[in-house]
Amino acid sequence: MKKNTIHTIYTILMSMLFISIFSISSNAHFGSKGPFGGTITCTTIAADTVYMGTAEGGVFESTSAALVGWRARPVGLKSGKITAIAHTGIRLYAATADSGIFILNGYVGTDRYWNKINNGLTNLHVTSLVAIDATTLMAGTVNGLFLTTNSGASWTAVNGNLQHLNVSGMKKAGTRIFISTTDGGIYATDNNGTSWIDFNDSNTSNVDGTIALSYNTATDQLLVLNTNGLFVTDAASTSSAPSYSNVTADLPSATVFYSVSNDGTQWYVASNKGIYVSVVAEISWSAANTGLTTLNVKTVEPFKTGLVCGTVNKGIFKTTSRFDPWTAMNVNFNNLKTTAMHTSGVAFVVAATENGVYVSKDLAANYVTANNGLIDSLNVTDLTMGESLLFAATKNGGVYVTADSGRNWTVFNTGLPTLNIKKLFYSDYVLYAIDAANKLYKTSITTANWISIQTGLPTGVELTSMAFFNNNILLGTFGQGAYIKSKTGTTWNSYNTGLSNWADVHDWDVTSVAAAGNKIYIGTEGAGVLVSDSTLASIHWSSAASTQTAIPHTALMRLNGMKIQAMGVYAGYVWASYKGGLLATSDNGVTWIAGGNQFNLPSYTDVTKITFVTTRVFVTTENNGLYSNALSEIPTIITGILNASTLNTTALQVAPNPNTGSFKLNTDNVVGKITGIVIYDYAGNIKDTFDGTQKEFDLNYKQGMYVVLIKTDTDAVYTQKIVIQ
Repeated sequence: MKKNTIHTIYTILMSMLFISIFSISSNAHFGSKGPFGGTITCTTIAADTVYMGTAEGGVFESTSAALVGWRARPVGLKSGKITAIAHTGIRLYAATADSGIFILNGYVGTDRYWNKINNGLTNLHVTSLVAIDATTLMAGTVNGLFLTTNSGASWTAVNGNLQHLNVSGMKKAGTRIFISTTDGGIYATDNNGTSWIDFNDSNTSNVDGTIALSYNTATDQLLVLNTNGLFVTDAASTSSAPSYSNVTADLPSATVFYSVSNDGTQWYVASNKGIYVSVVAEISWSAANTGLTTLNVKTVEPFKTGLVCGTVNKGIFKTTSRFDPWTAMNVNFNNLKTTAMHTSGVAFVVAATENGVYVSKDLAANYVTANNGLIDSLNVTDLTMGESLLFAATKNGGVYVTADSGRNWTVFNTGLPTLNIKKLFYSDYVLYAIDAANKLYKTSITTANWISIQTGLPTGVELTSMAFFNNNILLGTFGQGAYIKSKTGTTWNSYNTGLSNWADVHDWDVTSVAAAGNKIYIGTEGAGVLVSDSTLASIHWSSAASTQTAIPHTALMRLNGMKIQAMGVYAGYVWASYKGGLLATSDNGVTWIAGGNQFNLPSYTDVTKITFVTTRVFVTTENNGLYSNALSEIPTIITGILNASTLNTTALQVAPNPNTGSFKLNTDNVVGKITGIVIYDYAGNIKDTFDGTQKEFDLNYKQGMYVVLIKTDTDAVYTQKIVIQ
């Protein structure tokens, strides 16, 4: 079989590319890859669906009454700082601490996204929401109240005679609405905010720290939480002169209370010392914390026959009945602040979070903590591997190393003049570090002996990224373009020919760099990706962004695909991330495609790193942990295959697929006599060739993705992917 190397697979498999992209768009998405957990701020329940708002990670929902799994709902939100959630029975609304209010009513196919609804809302720090009817809601802010009667299309201030405008909570009681204010106590309105009733007595009036309230429909009581404790009043829906009773007895002193709720017969309080319960008829508090792995509980709500609660850092717990032990329910609750990630091989994943470092050896199915000896484990800034060694950079402890996948760490700081390290890079047994002051160091990975390699770099330069090519190092800087030196050289040299001199274009603001084949790339803050040949004498940067397009749904959210945050190289692609999205190119930046269906990626947080295992791409998001997608869902790019007059990507079938290397080819739908069979690896290298008669295969290949190609005497080419597990 004659081989022709003048065309890349991109040219030949263009139809395969689009078939693959559109065939997966409806059912393949980036998925949460943990470690799971995080911080809850608010909860609302609509029938069997529970919605959780988080401190910085957006909204999550569970549509199962058993709460067996969560799905992130981040797309379209401009902020992940959720302060309140409300459901009208028709629509879901979310309030944020800095970006106003959003409604979940956008659709792209079966996927849903949030739309901002701030028309008339003069304060975007929203603290509370209450649904009055299907289209009417009231919102509390740090500077007053607003009402919508048209599902958020417009808002009107409804402060009436209210003097205290810093609203902290809100509850509906029939036709009456109660609000708590941080310094004025409790107020009520019977006319949707046209006028307000001072609903205080000496226990609540002008008391600082009035932060929560709960209305009991069964008993017509209002429970109020302020700095002085818990207070309850009767006839709440009709009275205009409340009389509060102090019901703080039996609660431990110095407790910080966060929220209150009830189920008609029981009151529930969430605090920094756990959950407390009392019968309504005769208040006497008792702890209900069995099974909780933390006592720092932010919310507790009745759900079905049990309870559901949200904690600080440790995620979500539930009970099946009111007084059963708590069980963690965090599957896919991907809400831990994540500062670093590294992946390698077939299934190795390590992530640094606000709870420390976690390691998985089974492709993020299960994690174990890996902090022994890593004294600064809560402040890890970067992770990388050199040969079999895993390295961690930290803010306060310098660099640590482990030879046993995180079971035991030791310091690796000899010669390092600072312990605040922000980035690590590895190549050819050499580890490189950038510190917080943007100084650059290197050492052999065998023995720590850090030395400065700053010569040639401008004073005060901000270093961002590093890549390696042809025994050279490409260094990105923010504001001063790209620098290059040989690995053994002593001096950095500026290589910025072709960069614009216009300050507002951001060509010089390099956020990330990459190298692939005979090309080098820089990702910029606003000018997209620039590309150059890698030969030093002919480096000239040109835009790879003229045809670079944001993923459609991120363009809909007005996210800027030209503000590149990270880059990577794998599987025949150069990858580039931006807030809310991931792009890939296989033709040196001439064209870009979406790196998988990314509808689960948050629209409000950066995509800070791109890494790979054999079969998957991983990305890090700051406040929602790791997300991953199968590389089999991205069009395969290989080089050097046959030129063909026609191409068919559907007729040839592989079964089973995925497989372990043993499979059969079904060629029933192939037209013409088969003249040859070739199997390529993902990099485009020929693995094996076979004559046209072979139909059964037993290949001893590593796990990964391959392409089988057959050609017929009609000059047609048939291709299909093979996934070997």
